[in-house]
Amino acid sequence: MEGTQMLALNKKCWDTVAPYFFQVDCLTKYGPYTASEDEIHLFDSIRNKKVLDIGCGSGHSL
Repeated sequence: MEGTQMLALNKKCWDTVAPYFFQVDCLTKYGPYTASEDEIHLFDSIRNKKVLDIGCGSGHSL
């Protein structure tokens, strides 16, 4: 697949899913209602540690 074809396919796919993100509730459906780290304590202290956050999702609620 050539670069221009790949770009066209990518655009078509994003245009297909755009209505699910554009001008909808900016809060995720699950985030505000789930238990927080303060409640479930999944992590030990991260003080003086390096952290890589790779879970930004679509970013449309930023």
